[in-house]
This record gives sequence, structure tokens and C-alpha cells, in this order.
Amino acid sequence: MTKVFIRNTEKLSAREQSEAAHELLKESLSELYSADKASIEIKKDSLGCPYVDFLPDVFVSITHTDRLVACAVSNNRVGIDAEPLSLRKKTVEKRVFTENEINLINNSSDENTVFFTLWTLKEAYLKAIGTGFSDNAKDIEFSSLYPSVLSNKKEFKFLTETVDGYIVSYCEKQIN
Repeated sequence: MTKVFIRNTEKLSAREQSEAAHELLKESLSELYSADKASIEIKKDSLGCPYVDFLPDVFVSITHTDRLVACAVSNNRVGIDAEPLSLRKKTVEKRVFTENEINLINNSSDENTVFFTLWTLKEAYLKAIGTGFSDNAKDIEFSSLYPSVLSNKKEFKFLTETVDGYIVSYCEKQIN
């Protein structure tokens, strides 16, 4: 089961955002596993994915943007992403989205929300598999967002929500 923790912040630099997200993750791990927060060391693997040595069977993911930080903690592979809801970025659509996803955006009554929902879902998935956007974002395709998120990656569960003007999405690998 995945636990998600979200915190609003003041306007921070990119470095401060990263530090705030790591601090939120440490607090979350301390709460969930009764660990001393000061002793929790978050490390990164060769692809930059966070992990914690003393919890080898726990997967973590963090995200930070503008005035929001979030983390996800799970016993399964997990990824989380958040983006402020703003104007869609048409310049990246053909590189990131499939034709069907671009049609979902164009046929929506709220193109910006659908764009950033798809974006955060893709990034959450790519974090969960350990690649981030270094992998091909078109390898995963979403066919529906409402009422539930459907994709071609059936072994993953996806959830998305809007929190204080941010789209927050996470995915978790399902264990059969």
C-alpha cells in the first residue's frame, strides 16, 4: 500500500525545494517506521532514484515544484509527480504524448488539466520504473483519465488529484 504525503511551501529555489522534499520524506519515514529522523539517510541510485538503506523492501519517490513538495512510500515500486496547473506546453506534446493522448487533450473541455494530468502520470510511471524522463515517455499510453485512469501498463495502478492548484499523480506497481 502506498502512503502519499503532500506539503505546501513558500516560494523556494530549486535546491531548497529538493531539500524540503527530502525533509518531508524523512519525516514520513520516521512516522511510518518509528525511526529516528536524524538517522535517516536518503541515497540515490545510479539513475538518481531515491532509496533508504535501512528499509530495503520500501520504495520511495519524491517530487517538488514551485510551492509544493510531496513524497510516496510503498512496499512496491512507486513514483510521484506534481506540477502546477498552468497553460499546456504544445512544444513538447509530440515528443511526450502519443497521438491518442494528444486527441484526449484536444477533445477535452479543460485541455490544461488533461495535459498536466497526463504529464504527471507519465513522469510518475517513469520514476516508478526507475528511469524518469530519460526513458521514452511514449512507451506508456493513457486511454482514459476519468472516471478512472487506464493505461497500457496494466501492472501499475494510477491515481491523480488536484491539490491547491497542482496536479499530483502517483503510480504503484501491483503485485499479484
